Amino acid sequence: MARKPPLPAYLSPDQVIALQDALLSNADRLLRGALTMLDHADLSLARSLAILGMEESGKAIALHERRVGIQYAPEGEAFVDQCLLDLWAQHTLKLETVHSFLVQEQYWFGVEPADPEENEQILGTIDAWKRDHNTLKQRGFYIDVNPEGDPVTPEEVADAEAVRAVIGHVHQIGWQLRLGEHIEGKSQRERAEDIPPSSEEEIEEMRHAFRSVDPVIRDGIIESMRRGETGEPIRNASYAFRAPSSPFENVGRPGYEAQDRELRALWEEGNSAQEDVSNSNE
Repeated sequence: MARKPPLPAYLSPDQVIALQDALLSNADRLLRGALTMLDHADLSLARSLAILGMEESGKAIALHERRVGIQYAPEGEAFVDQCLLDLWAQHTLKLETVHSFLVQEQYWFGVEPADPEENEQILGTIDAWKRDHNTLKQRGFYIDVNPEGDPVTPEEVADAEAVRAVIGHVHQIGWQLRLGEHIEGKSQRERAEDIPPSSEEEIEEMRHAFRSVDPVIRDGIIESMRRGETGEPIRNASYAFRAPSSPFENVGRPGYEAQDRELRALWEEGNSAQEDVSNSNE
């Protein structure tokens, strides 16, 4: 009997968005559950839940990357491609996708750059989990038996600090993906917009600013300014990223838990800084 495909052959744009929201919401639920288990010193179950949360995050990342990539595919190409089918069917690929996403830090957001040493340690933990993924995931739920015949209980494994550090990083994925949607959507819209020819005043300003540049390069830039540019149509535009109509449109929606949490933290941090300034002026 043929195995059922892990995904249907066709997903509409609305279905893709709904699926990604559901995945990010479930990843958040699993990761919060993992933190609860850590607080109750159930380290192995915390790790198992964290791995499940990473798998859901990996699928959400894959959908995001396909939405970015499909704009370069032939018009009308099916959204569900072989890469998505492979990832949905293979647990290890989901963790590899999470690992790669965190390595690249494409949408990193913070008041300071990421700490390379901390990242290396956390990514090393994820890489180790990836190699022995299925055994580690199941170990939090089942009693195993060692080669000597003795039971191995779920409580007998896992490093609490490593698990907590990984959860903290993976929890950021939902927030980074929402930032990525804004960044990629803005890039798509800018590429699609026509650039009108520059005015003579703007051209003269550019000529003056570039007066020490190689004349061939400078003249090429100025000629481009005179012509303007025609925007590049977005292929498969129904899958493109759409800007929300309001900054608060998605607050409280399933799938936006990580974004809500980070925005709340930023708001509290801003209020705290304002209070410190006010107190220092008294």
